[in-house]
Amino acid sequence: MTATLIFRVLIAVQGLWIVVEWFFGWGATAHVTSLSLRHPYASLVANAVAVAVAVALLAGVWFFQRWARLIFVLLVAVGLVTGPFRAHYYFSSPPSYVQAISIFMLLSTGAIVAMSFLPPVRDRFVKNGA
Repeated sequence: MTATLIFRVLIAVQGLWIVVEWFFGWGATAHVTSLSLRHPYASLVANAVAVAVAVALLAGVWFFQRWARLIFVLLVAVGLVTGPFRAHYYFSSPPSYVQAISIFMLLSTGAIVAMSFLPPVRDRFVKNGA
């Protein structure tokens, strides 16, 4: 297996997990917010748009677009800085295995960021210039 193939597998797994989390109401989309309490359909649409943007961003990284890598890294940095300060109240408790998979997804996010700045994957971004 080449590094590029592993990179793409990690991106595909990440995108699939984002959609599964949204569909089943686990993870970030399951949090209780003022929007979800007042307007449940608005919350559903907002979460659907956020998932669509995340999947589009991962598609950009899949095709080695430099703008997508930059936005992905910036969003990961923002998430790492703001994560400890966010309250995590859920509508319902997800199954026990979801936390283990979420930790694996966090590790795979780090692997995607690291691989995107290391050769040979980095070279694919350079060749694809923005």
